[in-house]
Amino acid sequence: MGITVAFTILMTWSAVLITALTQVQLNTWPEAISYLWLILLIQFLYMGLFITVHDACHGSVAPDQPRINLWVGRIFSVLYAGFSFDRLKLKHHQHHQFSGTFQDPDFHPENQPSFFPWLINFFKQYVSLWQILLMSLFAQILFHVFHLPEINVFTFWVLPSVLSSLQLFYFGTYLPHKKNQNQDFQDHHRTRNKSLPKAWSFLSCYHFGAFHHNHHRSPGTPWYQLPGRIKTL
Repeated sequence: MGITVAFTILMTWSAVLITALTQVQLNTWPEAISYLWLILLIQFLYMGLFITVHDACHGSVAPDQPRINLWVGRIFSVLYAGFSFDRLKLKHHQHHQFSGTFQDPDFHPENQPSFFPWLINFFKQYVSLWQILLMSLFAQILFHVFHLPEINVFTFWVLPSVLSSLQLFYFGTYLPHKKNQNQDFQDHHRTRNKSLPKAWSFLSCYHFGAFHHNHHRSPGTPWYQLPGRIKTL
């Protein structure tokens, strides 16, 4: 099931992105804004790439085939934003082991209620010079090998990727792990679930925002099964 879901996300993302880059004719930025619906669709599919990487970190894309799981994680990591899957996996397991503490790479204890300091610290943990250089190389290939218009590349490749990372951070890290003066965390995972309709839960962060406490209690549960775990966790 995990491989089928991952393959579906990859093929849909590829088809929509290639179509947007090669078939949509953009000449001005107002024209680009008129394709907001397409930008948001690609943004959502970018999130799907990263959520697949996340599940691969926990071995749940192909639980019985660890080598396939590993390479799905590595390929999807590079496609998403030039990430090193092995480095990302190490940091993510540190997040689970030390959730909400000074040793948690996803957490910013000194400014935990503040969105932007936490966001900056989060990006410092995960964005590397190597990654920036690799993505710059990808951009040059799109410009000079495939001769794609710069406005298309920025609108449909760069912008959705950046927006998806902000959405993933806000719904999948900041809100679930932010301390609330009126509500203590349930346990040492230092996170919580959030009451959302399942459709909004899916659209916001592939269920990792609304069911984040479930995820920390059962890390091997893939994203599409998280809503069903709420009655048993």
